[in-house]
Amino acid sequence: MSIIDSMHAVVRLAIQAQATQNAPIAIKLLMITYTEWREKYAAPDENGLYINYNAQGLSQPKDAITVSEASGYGLLASVLSDQRDDFDQFLLFYNHFENNQGLMCWQQVKRDGKILTNPDEDANATSSAPDGDLDAAYALLLAGRKWQHKPYTERGVKVCAALWKWCINKDTFITNLGDWCLTHTGLQANAPSNKYNFVSRASDYMLTHFKLFSEEDTERAKEWKQVLDSTIAVLQHQLRLHPQTGLLADFLVYDHSERCYKPCEGRVLEKDNDGEYNWNSCRAPWRLAVYYLQSRDERILPLLQAQLGFFEGQKLISAGYKLDGTALADYSNIAFQAPVWCLFKVMGSSKASAVAKDMDDMRAWGHGTYYGESVEVLAALQVRGLDWRGGQLLGLGSCVEVVDTACWSQSQLSLEPRCVAGVSRQEQEDQGWAGMEV
Repeated sequence: MSIIDSMHAVVRLAIQAQATQNAPIAIKLLMITYTEWREKYAAPDENGLYINYNAQGLSQPKDAITVSEASGYGLLASVLSDQRDDFDQFLLFYNHFENNQGLMCWQQVKRDGKILTNPDEDANATSSAPDGDLDAAYALLLAGRKWQHKPYTERGVKVCAALWKWCINKDTFITNLGDWCLTHTGLQANAPSNKYNFVSRASDYMLTHFKLFSEEDTERAKEWKQVLDSTIAVLQHQLRLHPQTGLLADFLVYDHSERCYKPCEGRVLEKDNDGEYNWNSCRAPWRLAVYYLQSRDERILPLLQAQLGFFEGQKLISAGYKLDGTALADYSNIAFQAPVWCLFKVMGSSKASAVAKDMDDMRAWGHGTYYGESVEVLAALQVRGLDWRGGQLLGLGSCVEVVDTACWSQSQLSLEPRCVAGVSRQEQEDQGWAGMEV
């Protein structure tokens, strides 16, 4: 059942529920839509379309405007939303900042009115970070399938080849921290002394991507299957270390003596709490839940069940945890809420609607930011349709809210623009349900 039919059903049931009270009703979307996200963060440039990740100037340098991660999000969100014109513009920008390894330079700045790769020596900005290129390759392969356009597939396979060459440890078959792990050390690729080739981010464990790479990148199909299987094995080991929570560390380090990846101790790249569930690995429940939704791979289910049990027991989804479940913050953030919402949706938790409401409240309070809302829009796009199975409506209330409003005309019984609280006409048309009869 499509999202259109699901919205159709929600409105019909809402009318039935309140008909005896003769109460006016309308629908309010709780999750951010692609249209809202695009209007808030996308910006045009002579080199294409990009996502501004630093509008508030919180990242360094102050004139930084985007990163490869954001380009990956733009490509993925646009293909999932069937916005081909946007996709092509995001792709132009991505291609323009390709580095010598065939991956995207990780950070761009705007200086003297021109966007360029950050030239500051300490930024190492011509190097790559795996997540943006992983999303870009995945989005390109999806686009090739969706729009039956071979050049998208060919470009995606080219990125896959570069990722395999530069961002996968050939000894462990696990992602490293980027092409710089191999290009800037002058050391043998898999030598134990090549430290960062044996460090990995749990947020890069994109099993959906590895699976699709193994299907489309035929020259390296066996290798990508090994990456998928090895990554699942690493995740299973993390569950054995923390079975009560299933939480993953931001950074994992390979132990050569025990031949396994473990949470790092202290600072390995970014902060003293690199070994905790923090601003990188907070995305993992989303990525892994989507993989399970698509594959039903039982190997990953115990980890998701552990995470589900832990987060269902939390009154507040904290903006960071120790791996034993001790909260690191007394506040939340959409970047932490959205992945848990996705996990709840996939696992059928009744608490998904409460998390969606919390995110909507955060946005109303002005706490919506690029990072959290990018994860939110992607998660919402990837799990849409879950609210309808076997002819049963399963709770689209985690995406929408029925609200009282004087704008509803029961005699008309249609989703006219005035009847959808807080949703523009253009947005309704983008979603495909403007003016739809119920």
